[in-house]
Amino acid sequence: MKTLPAKPDALPGLRAAAWVRESTAGQYDNFGPDAQREQISRAIERFGLTATDIEWVVSHSGRTVAATREWQDMLARAGEDYDILVVGYASRFARDARTAFNARHDLHARGAALLFADERLLSSDDESWDYWAKEAVEAESYSRRLSRRVREGLEAKRRRLGTPGGNRPPLGFRREGRPPVLVVDPDRMSLVQTAFELGASGMLDREIAGRLGLKLTHLREILTNPVYRGRLHRGELAATGPTIAPELWDRVQLVRGRFKRRHPGYPVNRREYALAGILFCAGCGRRLTGHGGRYRHVDPCRAFIDARPEGPPASFPLVRVHGHSYPAATYDGIVPSVLAHIAATASVKASVLGLLEERAQTVDSLALARIAKERETALARYLNDRDLAALQSTMVRLDGEEAEARRPAKKMDRRTTLAYLADLPRLWEDTPPERHRPLAEAMFERIEVLGTKEAIVHPTPEAEAHGWPELWGETVLTSDHRGRYGRGERI
Repeated sequence: MKTLPAKPDALPGLRAAAWVRESTAGQYDNFGPDAQREQISRAIERFGLTATDIEWVVSHSGRTVAATREWQDMLARAGEDYDILVVGYASRFARDARTAFNARHDLHARGAALLFADERLLSSDDESWDYWAKEAVEAESYSRRLSRRVREGLEAKRRRLGTPGGNRPPLGFRREGRPPVLVVDPDRMSLVQTAFELGASGMLDREIAGRLGLKLTHLREILTNPVYRGRLHRGELAATGPTIAPELWDRVQLVRGRFKRRHPGYPVNRREYALAGILFCAGCGRRLTGHGGRYRHVDPCRAFIDARPEGPPASFPLVRVHGHSYPAATYDGIVPSVLAHIAATASVKASVLGLLEERAQTVDSLALARIAKERETALARYLNDRDLAALQSTMVRLDGEEAEARRPAKKMDRRTTLAYLADLPRLWEDTPPERHRPLAEAMFERIEVLGTKEAIVHPTPEAEAHGWPELWGETVLTSDHRGRYGRGERI
C-alpha cells in the first residue's frame, strides 16, 4: 500500500485527477462545471500537483451518485492512474455521508486521497478529520433540508390549487394563469379517452401505444395517473375534476392489474396460459403454474397425485402419469364446457328471467377492487413517511367511496342478460388464445381441480349477477372432470 500524504505539504509532484458533478445536465449556477474546474485548476497549481487529462463529469444526484458508472471507474483507477482526486467543493463530491465516508476508505485502501479544493481539505490529513467529516455530513444535511422545502412547497400547491407538480402537464391538459393551473385541452383529451377505452377492452399497453402513436412509457403514465379521475397522487381532489368516468378508470386499473408483469428484457415469444393465476389444487389450495405447455403442481399433495387417471394414456402406452402435471388443454377445456352448459341451460330455462329479478342486487366490484388497492398503497406510504394525518384522510375518503360502491345497483335488463348468457361460447371461441386469460379472469375468480377427477368453479360476482347459480345444476365440464359449483370456499 502506498504511503498517503499526511499534510498538504506532501502533495507536490503527485498525479491529480478531477471530479466534476452537476445535479442535472446543463446546470450553470455558481457550483456548475466551469466554476468547479476553476477551483480544481487553482488547487493543482497551489499545491504543486501534476495535472493529468483524467476527468470525470457526472450529471447525477449527489444522494445516489455511487450508482453511476463514472463513480465505479473513478474507484477502480485510484492509485493506478492518479494519486489525488481533486473536487471543487465538498458538496460536489457526494451528498450522502455514507457514500463520502465509504469512498474515503476505498480510495485510501487503493493508495489515493481526496482533496476538496475550495475548503483546502485533504482526506488523509488526520488533523483535519473533524472538519472533513463535518463537510461530508453538512452536504447531506443541506440536501435533506432542500428536499423537505420542495416537498412542503408542492404539498401546499396541491392543497391550495388542486394541481399536480412538475413542469410537464399530463396529456390532455395545459397550464394557464398566474399561478399556472391545469385546464383541459379538449383536442388532446380525446386521445386520452381513446386510450382508456382501449385499455378497458383488454388491449395490451404496447398495442394501444402503437395504435395511438405514443411511447409505451408515456401511455403507462396516462393509464395510471389518477388526475384523470379527479384525484392527485396523494389522494387530494384535483381542481379539474374527473375527465375520465370513474367507472372507466376502475375497469382499466382492474384489467391492467390482471396481466402478468415481466422484465422489459424478458422474451415475449412465450405461451400464455388461459387459467394462469386462477387455477388451484382442490386438495391443498396451492396455485398451479403454467410451464412447458402444461399446468404443474409444484410439490403436489397426496390428494392431487391420487386423482391421476389409472393406466397409461392411450396414445403413449410407454409413459406413466405421475400426477404432478397435465397438458394445458386438459384444464383449458373447463372454461368452454362451462360456458356451453350455461348457454344451453339459459335457452331452455325461461324461469331464469324471474329468478334474476329476485336476486340480491350486486355491488360495484370494480370500484371495490380499486379501493382495496388504494388502501394498500396508503398503508405502504404511511410506513415510509409516518404521516398519520394523511393516512387518516385517505382512509376516510376511501370509506365514503366504499359505502357508495356497495349501494345496490340497478336491476339488469332481462333480455340483455339472456343474450349475454347465450353468447358466451361464441365470445370465448372468437377471442384469440392469447386473450383468453383476461376473459377467463373476468368470469371466474377461482377454479379448483383435483387431478382429472373434479373441478370446482367459483364465478365472479358479475357472473353470478347474470344468473349462473340458477343455471348451474349438475354438469359435466369435460370428459374427465365432474363439475361442481363453488362460491367463496371449496365445497
